[in-house]
Amino acid sequence: MYDPEGYSLWFCNYKYNDENTVSFVTLNKVGGFLQRMDLARKYAFGKMLVIVSDPPFKVKGLWLFRGQEVPQFIIDECYDMELYDWCKVDITDEDQKECVNQMIEDHEPFEGEALLDAKCFK
Repeated sequence: MYDPEGYSLWFCNYKYNDENTVSFVTLNKVGGFLQRMDLARKYAFGKMLVIVSDPPFKVKGLWLFRGQEVPQFIIDECYDMELYDWCKVDITDEDQKECVNQMIEDHEPFEGEALLDAKCFK
């Protein structure tokens, strides 16, 4: 049901995972990011995962945006966007497609590690 002409999928990875040593602080970072993304409610759907490894914890996300790029007004208004590395998903790549499915389904283990939490933005 994915329309690759009208929408684009993006992976995001938190750039500073080495700072994520306390679980509740990491979860608050993700929660705050999702609150600040509220302005994108009509333009985006997102899934953020906090992955349990031994601290530091990893934060990864999957986002669906209208159009082929991340909307500029979101980049301009949500300062947290720069804290993540953004990579457009190539849905024809089977490995990336499998990763998308695992993220949406909260598949555990994810990339060989347990999930601490999964938060959905809709």
